[in-house]
Amino acid sequence: MTRLEIKETNSAPFVALDPTSGVFEIRGHSFLDNAHEFFTPIITWVKEYEKNPNSDTKVIFDLSYINTSSQRMVFDLLKALNNMHKSGKAVQVEWLFDENDDDLRDVGHDLLSFMELPYKVIVKVS
Repeated sequence: MTRLEIKETNSAPFVALDPTSGVFEIRGHSFLDNAHEFFTPIITWVKEYEKNPNSDTKVIFDLSYINTSSQRMVFDLLKALNNMHKSGKAVQVEWLFDENDDDLRDVGHDLLSFMELPYKVIVKVS
């Protein structure tokens, strides 16, 4: 399985999914007109990765902004990761937010509260 990397654009986040290290990163802002089109290949990749994952998988969300359609797709991505966790694989999620960004903190708590996997909602260190 090869690493999946998507470059950041004005409306899409940087994505790096590394099957060798088991570290997945989604960083930047996500205010996509068609979040489904952007996130579907990522979710498909994660479902394929689940068949032979690293011993530990760490997922880092470091978003500065996320719109509603992106939130729905991140929820679907989290469900795929949650399924991996429920099947006995080690998965942990870190949701980073700026100290004064209560909205993004709340989005992280809201999305992750539906999951059974271990997670942390963390203030970014400047």
